[in-house]
Amino acid sequence: MCVSIIIPIHNSEKYLKECIESALNQSFYEIELLCIDGGSTDDSFKIIDEMRKKDNRIKYIFDTNTSYGHKINVGVRSAKGKYIAILESDDMMGLTMIESLYNTAEESGADVVDADFYELFSYQGRKYRNMVKKYVAPETYNCLITCKDGNPQEEFKAIWTALYRKDFLVDCNIWLNESEGASYQDSSFVFLVNFLADTFYHLDIPLYQYRIDNGESSVKDDRKIFEIIKEYEFLKNNLIQRQIKDKEAWKSYYKSKYDSFYWNYRRLSQNSRAIFLEKYLQELKQDSKDGLINREMFSGGMYNYTFRIIDDSESFVNEVAERDKKPSLIKLLEDLARMADRRLVVFGAGIWGTKVISILVQSSYNLCAVCDNSKVLQGAVKCGYNIISVKEAVSLFPDAVYLIVNRKYGKDMKKQLLKENIQEENVMIFG
Repeated sequence: MCVSIIIPIHNSEKYLKECIESALNQSFYEIELLCIDGGSTDDSFKIIDEMRKKDNRIKYIFDTNTSYGHKINVGVRSAKGKYIAILESDDMMGLTMIESLYNTAEESGADVVDADFYELFSYQGRKYRNMVKKYVAPETYNCLITCKDGNPQEEFKAIWTALYRKDFLVDCNIWLNESEGASYQDSSFVFLVNFLADTFYHLDIPLYQYRIDNGESSVKDDRKIFEIIKEYEFLKNNLIQRQIKDKEAWKSYYKSKYDSFYWNYRRLSQNSRAIFLEKYLQELKQDSKDGLINREMFSGGMYNYTFRIIDDSESFVNEVAERDKKPSLIKLLEDLARMADRRLVVFGAGIWGTKVISILVQSSYNLCAVCDNSKVLQGAVKCGYNIISVKEAVSLFPDAVYLIVNRKYGKDMKKQLLKENIQEENVMIFG
């Protein structure tokens, strides 16, 4: 057996069939699917049972322990494959995901091979995919990264986009925290993989589809306010048990801890944020008092997640609230619904503009042009559209709806369109 795909399951009936089908339909056949069911009370078992009658690569393991970490650990221990993959029960794998990761792992010998992914969501019966780059630096991709030689690298993230050598996980004693439910147990796992792996290989192609519109996802569970704090206590104890003395390792731990605290704060509702912020601030002050963190460790953007809360918690709260106003791609499709019969021109072809163009290409909306003020971008092609100047767009499509994709300069761009005699009711700002 080459690859074991672990699917942790708990009342997953809504998306489970298409999730499993995405694994069974892989271009790479030598796989086993380990469906680890933590006491589901819905029709999850019926779905799996029906599918395993048709394909003996599906293995079903029932366990009353509802812990996400426990399910993954059971899967790793039960796996017969040389490599381990993790597939969330509401997500999907691209057709060639396992083949691409497996071939790269065999050729490179890397401990961990991963790839970019799509955010997946549905709107009015149609599936949409938004590509996400996991790493910023181009040199991070498509090469073997040897960590022990001190080579710089961006940290590995998102456990479900990767293939892990099983003997690497077992030999390094990397297991998930078996805390109750699905409570961000992947945080300590990701940290330990980053810390203990000798080699990584990152592919610059999206191979996984991560669902962002599942309202029942643990990420959206407002009841788990303090679980992230417990997770980092678990990780801290794990590092102590390993007798880790390296200062850089502990520096990375505290950076990871407060990066995750910030992420947790942002996902919560307003009421829960206020409750969590009190504990967030308490942890910061205590770690600072104990000399475990200092301001030099958290310069630049990391200051906003840490000492800014001590210096000016009100501005921290207000800035996060402002970030919350950033609209989603789902909201964009909803706003455009009233203009379904109109022609659209996207004004702005930067990073967010490219995302919007990609989503519109997948939709039934009539996107007729893309324009930008940048001379560098004009003449380039985005998703099959030649980027033209604003003047050219206005001359060709004077009656179209102009969708401005730029939050910072959106008002100025709107004024520019109005000067070109585009009617105000035909201008929308997204971003």
